[in-house]
Amino acid sequence: MLHAVAGRKAGRLQSENEPISWRAAFRMSEDLLTASVFSRLAYLDGAVLWRILRRTFGPGLPDFRVAELSEITFWPTWLESGETDGTVEPDAFLDFKLGDPAISMKLIVEAKFGTYPTQYADQWVRQWTAYREANGDDGNKVVLAAIGGLGKNVEATVDKIAKEISALGHEIEVVAAGWDRLLTAIEEERAKPMGRSAGRIVDDIVTALGLAGYQHLRLLGDMPYQARPWNPIASASLRNFK
Repeated sequence: MLHAVAGRKAGRLQSENEPISWRAAFRMSEDLLTASVFSRLAYLDGAVLWRILRRTFGPGLPDFRVAELSEITFWPTWLESGETDGTVEPDAFLDFKLGDPAISMKLIVEAKFGTYPTQYADQWVRQWTAYREANGDDGNKVVLAAIGGLGKNVEATVDKIAKEISALGHEIEVVAAGWDRLLTAIEEERAKPMGRSAGRIVDDIVTALGLAGYQHLRLLGDMPYQARPWNPIASASLRNFK
């Protein structure tokens, strides 16, 4: 489906006003982007995936060379207790086994589309609290990973939300980054030697991010130069061309 959308072969979707293309829908849907990117990240070797996530989110994620993604769940529904008595639904939940001997680490992923600040404290608190109420202090390290919707100054946005969370009487371990940081981390990984299957997975992720408007402009000077052997026959043909 991803390549059908990228190749303008996916048709159009019916809406209340008029049909829209899948490409246009992709640029408006954080769910399509999240599913396209994180489902493919899950296909990568665990150590490669963890390396990409650490490049994206920084030292808030511990440095391990041995990593295995045990499980990934999209849009899990967690019950809330108390006055709300409702549910919360993070975009993805990743369960990792890190190191040898292995320790468990879980990522609650909250994804937002675009660069405008749309992440907010109440949602982070509700997701964190719902997980803790369901699992208690099970000894697992849990981190909320916020991607996208953090504005142009990610640090300032996260600091503001952290202060709001603290004012609500909560402590949450958070890492955060824009989708552009993830793209940079993936492209850095793609520059390394890798197998064909892994390379195709990474290419698909770059395609998905590009459909959503996240792409890096490559200048001619940055493109790899491949020397060609001199062909005297071709040179003679050019001299005789009129």
